[in-house]
Amino acid sequence: MKYGTVPVYPCQAVEAPTPADRLRFGVGVWQGVSSRRLIELARLIEDEGFDQFWYSNHKLYRDMWVGMAVAAMSTRRVALGTFVAEPYTQHPAQIAAAIASIDELSGGRAILGLGAGGANFKELGTQRTRPAQALRESVEIARGLLRGERIAYRGEVFTADDIWLRLPARPDLPIVVASRGDRVLRAAGEVADGVMIATYATPEGLRHGRDMVRAGALGAGRDEHGIQLLTRVDISLDDDPQAARDAVRPMIAGMVMASYPDTAFLEHAGLEITPQLEAMARQKNEALAFGSGHLVPDEYVRQFAWVGTPAEVAEQIAAVVDSGFRTIVFLPQPLSADLEPTLRRFAHEVIPRVRSSLGVRIRR
Repeated sequence: MKYGTVPVYPCQAVEAPTPADRLRFGVGVWQGVSSRRLIELARLIEDEGFDQFWYSNHKLYRDMWVGMAVAAMSTRRVALGTFVAEPYTQHPAQIAAAIASIDELSGGRAILGLGAGGANFKELGTQRTRPAQALRESVEIARGLLRGERIAYRGEVFTADDIWLRLPARPDLPIVVASRGDRVLRAAGEVADGVMIATYATPEGLRHGRDMVRAGALGAGRDEHGIQLLTRVDISLDDDPQAARDAVRPMIAGMVMASYPDTAFLEHAGLEITPQLEAMARQKNEALAFGSGHLVPDEYVRQFAWVGTPAEVAEQIAAVVDSGFRTIVFLPQPLSADLEPTLRRFAHEVIPRVRSSLGVRIRR
């Protein structure tokens, strides 16, 4: 139930949704770098012509919202996305206030990326329950507040009692839901402006994710073509194929742990969880997961990461673009290494190859 509205103050709007012939690249940045280094990386990402900067949100690392503010103050053009905000340790209304603050600081460049989160819930005594419904309600609450509405909300997971934002808000601030889970992808198709299909690296996997989004959109009576589709894939650029594969294994192990006991995304990729990975995932321990990369088979790497030389990675990305995806978000691996060489190499050796292969004009 909505009580009414409060004024909405105009901010500079972000660009319109991606046209069919326009390809965009976003970079995911882990919280392991210092704030000073984050300033340098944000500027580098913008200077190298990337379109989006996405800052991660693993608990007990550097704070995501502080990092978003640092990036907002260090850049002028690049869009800034949460990677991802989750509603189990922060109420959706607080998330709406935080992203509105970042949007104001950046001059209208913020994107609210929402997800269920994947790690450290057990350590904090928090349970990640009913993620599809929780994210559906989070979008509804956040969107209402960003539109300047004064709301009373009674959901199955969240409540809000006569609340509104006490700061400027942009009513069309994009809300993107990120997931690889079928139920969340369907829920995202029902309510989100965009959907980030996470970690499927092949056209087949991404087509499955797109089918889930489509099913949700059609069930809600929405036009599926009005929903922006994004990828989110780990990458490793290395002329040594074994080194490239090994670099992404820890993150894939972490992904398996984060989703467990849901293993449907493995089945959709034609895989089964191995007994060793299942024993690890059952413990729900992030440090253990990141230390278990040696348990990840090569076929997992092929399905859930882009690895190899710039030419090989460009070929893998081109296949995904051919299947209908126009916004490519990647997370460089390994997380502990300096990201700068990978970012520069991607900008100068991967993107031009993708552009040449597809004949798609990419803004530089």
